[in-house]
Amino acid sequence: MADAAPSWPTARLVAYWLPLALSWLMMAVAQPVVAAGISRLGHPDVHLAAFGVTLDLAVLIESPIIMLFSASVALTRTQAAYRLLRRFMLIWAGALTALFTVVAFTRLSDVVLAGLIGVPPAVLAEAKPALRWLLPWVPAIAWRRFYQGPLLLANAPRLIGYGTLSRLAALTGTVLLGVAARLPGATMGAIALSASVVVEAVIITLWALPRVRQLPPGPSGGLTSAAIVRFCLPLAATDLMRVIARPMVTAGIARAALPGVSLAAWPVANGFMHLVAAGVMAFQEMVVAVQERAGGPAVVTRFVLWTGLGCTAVLALVAFTPLVDLYVGRIISLSPPLRDATVAGLRTMVALPWLLGLRNLYRGALIAAHRTGRVQQAMAAHLVVLGIVLTLGALAGGPGILVAAWAMVLAQGVEVLLLLGFVRGTVGAPVGLPEAAGR
Repeated sequence: MADAAPSWPTARLVAYWLPLALSWLMMAVAQPVVAAGISRLGHPDVHLAAFGVTLDLAVLIESPIIMLFSASVALTRTQAAYRLLRRFMLIWAGALTALFTVVAFTRLSDVVLAGLIGVPPAVLAEAKPALRWLLPWVPAIAWRRFYQGPLLLANAPRLIGYGTLSRLAALTGTVLLGVAARLPGATMGAIALSASVVVEAVIITLWALPRVRQLPPGPSGGLTSAAIVRFCLPLAATDLMRVIARPMVTAGIARAALPGVSLAAWPVANGFMHLVAAGVMAFQEMVVAVQERAGGPAVVTRFVLWTGLGCTAVLALVAFTPLVDLYVGRIISLSPPLRDATVAGLRTMVALPWLLGLRNLYRGALIAAHRTGRVQQAMAAHLVVLGIVLTLGALAGGPGILVAAWAMVLAQGVEVLLLLGFVRGTVGAPVGLPEAAGR
């Protein structure tokens, strides 16, 4: 059993987790870097809007490939399993790339951007070429996330962090060149994103292939193409639902009280919360990779619990002290109404970093046990609760930012409770309780 392995000291877990956490943090910085470049080019309002719409649509299309990192960590155990999963990755990435091509290079782009989303003509004119430049983004992300798995399994998470650093360097360099060349802002942003992920994918592959050759040459351990599909599709659906939750929240804010102030304040509050919580986003793949090797679920659980609480403490320290005025008043320079709305949102969401940490802990345990359908079910419940709270909050006349914040907290809380119940009911070890190591 897992507890037969020697326990990892906390310092070793920190060394394993920190590069992954920094990778998430650097990815969170990417969009502000692009926005800073666009703001220095002509017509920044139009191009920022065009880039935002383009990125949202691209993220929606590529969301089903996000799970390839978790799948690679959980399933890549032998050469045969690696080849099976690589074939699935190529087919899956090819299908989504084909879908992206149809949307970006046909009149369907007008139907989606102008008809469904309602993009104004000036923004549409800049969004369409930007969308086409994002085409390499989809297959590069699929390739990169697949090959991150062998690196994590080979105890080389630092290389994943270095890969993300190379991505950020390529992004920044491309933005600087684009600004110098006075490219259209939205197109420059799309080129920078595509170039950066291609660079990272190449570097990650070069580092991962020697680790792949070290995999045991035995059979796939009963893994088949059908089993891979059964494992991956629920995770793909989970990531798709996660992306769908974003416009749901925006629509809920727009239908609640004080929509103008709330829509302006929400990206600031939600963005800062996710910046503080960047570290806990790395827990899912970490749990899949190390919970057995670290000496039992309880060792990893304690680390996740305390790190998640630490992130929540940081958010509370900012939200409930004068530090919040330093951030929203001086750094962001919000007007008093926007400042008050942002602070209210931050204080309401203060428990979210801890909840996100627990979510990724329990998701990781279920993924490691090949119970990915349970992960999808919990995310579906999340969406249901989110929709109910957003609707009731709007009907009650609550301010949009508070309605959104409470909806996210309650939806995440329900998902965490369901995941914990699924872990205890299907994995067999009560992850989240200290006595788990004894099972």
